[in-house]
Amino acid sequence: MWIVLSLFTALCEAIKDGLCKKGLQGNNFLVIAWAWKAFSLPFLLPLSFITPVPEYLSLRFLGILALGGGLNILATILYIRAIQASDLSLTLPLLSFTPIFLLFTSPLMVGDKPEPTGFLGVFLIFLGSYILGSSKPGFWGPIKGLFSEKGPRLMLCVALIWSIAANVDKMGIRETSPFFWAFCVQAFIASGLTLLLFKQQKSISLGSRKNIFLLSLIGLFTAMGLISQMSAVNIGLVPYVIAIKRLSIVFGVIIGALVFKEKDLKLRLCGAMIMLAGVFLMTA
Repeated sequence: MWIVLSLFTALCEAIKDGLCKKGLQGNNFLVIAWAWKAFSLPFLLPLSFITPVPEYLSLRFLGILALGGGLNILATILYIRAIQASDLSLTLPLLSFTPIFLLFTSPLMVGDKPEPTGFLGVFLIFLGSYILGSSKPGFWGPIKGLFSEKGPRLMLCVALIWSIAANVDKMGIRETSPFFWAFCVQAFIASGLTLLLFKQQKSISLGSRKNIFLLSLIGLFTAMGLISQMSAVNIGLVPYVIAIKRLSIVFGVIIGALVFKEKDLKLRLCGAMIMLAGVFLMTA
């Protein structure tokens, strides 16, 4: 079941990314980042009432929430600055380092220790996602970008932060439940980004009804993906779940080709096949 949930997370992530790309045509990055978190809350709130919740929230839970929420706020800000500073083709491939970092952070933080074939599977998913994102600047483009541009360095920091935050998610789920934790951490992140947005812009303008509908779709697929991810993390190993989540790049290639008419598909499909081989190794 965790495999199915992880694949559904990847699909939701890819659709959300496509919607965000569409939304960026009429909104600035900060509004999209805020909507990404805030517009998911109405969809998460009902589920938080129908799932078991502790009679009281311990200080440990509040500490985990503050840590997880704070890490994700920082990651979101760095993510925005990264894609503002450099091309997407240079920055996004660095996110494929997250499963690699998780191989070291998960055993230390939550005791998730992959099997030897799992290590190889995670590596293949990393390699495939790297190839998918690096076709335009050349295979070594993202690595070279670390030394020459600010964006890739910031995105590598995001990958490292998310490799810690994913384990914090599992810790929070153990204290409560997947649905309740998903709502709490998302509300914490949205609150922090709301304060930041008001500080930067003094007000939030959502524009037309069409734009609000688009932002609502972003929130819907974010909520579905988050619920699926938390459920998968609850029953599966964190490195495996996040590695399969990176298959969103495969779905993104399909969306990019069909919707945005993106090119360079031959090398990207090669990367997708390598990622799929990694999934088969992890689930064998």
